Amino acid sequence: MKVIYGVGNIKSAFKHAVIIIGVFDGLHKGHQKLITSAVRRAKKIGGTPVLMTFAPHPVHVLYPNVHLPLIVSLPHRLHLIEQLGVACCIVVKFTRRFSQLSPQSFIKRYLVDRLQAAEVFVGDDFRFGQNRKGTVAEFEEAGKKYGFKINAVSAVKGNGGKVSSTDIREAIAKGSLAKAKKYLGRPIAVMGKVQRGEARGKKLGFATANIYPENEMLPPVGVYAVQVELAGKIYKGMANVGYRPSFRKKNKKINVEVHIFHFKKNIYGKTIIVEFIQKIRSEKIFHSPQELTAQLKQDQDKAKKILG
Repeated sequence: MKVIYGVGNIKSAFKHAVIIIGVFDGLHKGHQKLITSAVRRAKKIGGTPVLMTFAPHPVHVLYPNVHLPLIVSLPHRLHLIEQLGVACCIVVKFTRRFSQLSPQSFIKRYLVDRLQAAEVFVGDDFRFGQNRKGTVAEFEEAGKKYGFKINAVSAVKGNGGKVSSTDIREAIAKGSLAKAKKYLGRPIAVMGKVQRGEARGKKLGFATANIYPENEMLPPVGVYAVQVELAGKIYKGMANVGYRPSFRKKNKKINVEVHIFHFKKNIYGKTIIVEFIQKIRSEKIFHSPQELTAQLKQDQDKAKKILG
């Protein structure tokens, strides 16, 4: 998938561009339905599926005092979008100035002049432009004027309502992994580059890959059975999310320590995705290396049973 940062960097028009628009924080089932519908349509008309997303998250720009953790970071979002068959993703920098564009200006400048849209896919509750004044009905009127078709895709239903990023954030914060997975269509996960740690795990016989997710939600601290995606392959393992309380004097930053079973490759600097399958136990303090090693062996046995 080609990634273009800013519409000003689009060098040539796309063939019969089928544009998908949204923030897509989480890439949950509703987002997946919207994107895959557009990809199917693009194939049918011999067009190009092009997704437009925004970063930073609009809430972070317009309401900086509101704490809104991301379900997936931008790199993780792009990885998931690519897996859905999108040919090109355009990342538009969301600023206060951009937010003040009128709905008509957004459509003319971005969709007509820059992208020459043949069709546009949005959610049926999509709002856009200054003060979110633009509606799907307004989009349809503009489509008639400029010659593109609007496809408003209905939401995916959850427990009594539509699947939403708000519900997923709440489920992750509470450690409700099964509920989050149901809404996401995949386990909750974080992406990060493996960094050098202090090699304590290796000395204990449980070498770990350490990542420090900065912009993605983590489940509550504790030890989890996990799956690890690395270079397109899936590995089984266990992970500790937390502050390593046994060594707290030297560590004040939350991290994810992953022990991949039967794995000895050097992966420093590599990007991994850690999927949380089931919690094994809460984080606790150990008073000796022997006590910690004994517990890690128990954790490993439990994780292997969970992961089959």
